[in-house]
Amino acid sequence: MSLHGIPAGLVRGTPGIYRLSRPPMGLARKLHDHDWTVGHLSRVTDRPSVLAGIGQALGFPDFYGQNLDALWDCLTDLTRPTALIWEDWQDFAVYHADDWARVRHVLGDRVTQEPPFAVVLI
Repeated sequence: MSLHGIPAGLVRGTPGIYRLSRPPMGLARKLHDHDWTVGHLSRVTDRPSVLAGIGQALGFPDFYGQNLDALWDCLTDLTRPTALIWEDWQDFAVYHADDWARVRHVLGDRVTQEPPFAVVLI
């Protein structure tokens, strides 16, 4: 079940990693309207650009070290329900499978923490 193409769990504030086949119109706005802080990431091709892009998308502090430990630290410092919309992630997952698995693992671990955190893969 979904609300205008957004999974109902996400609208209700359920953390998790969501994969959508196409982005619903106004996805970021709709999530924001449901009290999510929203960051957007797209067209990243390797681990350094992914880590830098996540930091930029989520407004991490200048001292963010752009490594997996620093990613975890900054993700666990989030104080509001946060959703990361990640478009065009497939090339990174295919061509850098080991790095994808590591980043995905960190993101997956974070969705089990409070406040709610979600990743929307498009």
